[in-house]
Amino acid sequence: MIAFDAVEADFFGDLAQDTHGLWEVFEFVRCHYPQLADDAVFNRGRDYITRWTDAGWISISDSPLYLSTITSLSEIPQFLQQHGPAATRYIENSPSLDITDEGQRVYQSQRSNQSLEPTAGRSDD
Repeated sequence: MIAFDAVEADFFGDLAQDTHGLWEVFEFVRCHYPQLADDAVFNRGRDYITRWTDAGWISISDSPLYLSTITSLSEIPQFLQQHGPAATRYIENSPSLDITDEGQRVYQSQRSNQSLEPTAGRSDD
């Protein structure tokens, strides 16, 4: 199993509590890498989304934060390609994400083994 990095630990710590919008992945990247331009934030966030999708750790929420016609993770790459870096902030039709049972299991395992604690918003970051 590949260990979570700090962005993943923060994001999954929050996602384990409630639904998040797709754009929030990019907000977590921005929080940890404030020096990155929007294009770099977009690319890094897209890589995370691909990794998590491939691992089966995230799903499209059945109770989205905002109305979205996106009902499958397989639609996200097209959405991101269509909108590019604009998708790093909320835009119309952005899907919402939930953690899967597998994602929850991996998060809890990593947290237990490495004492992961979310750090987003801490003043010591």
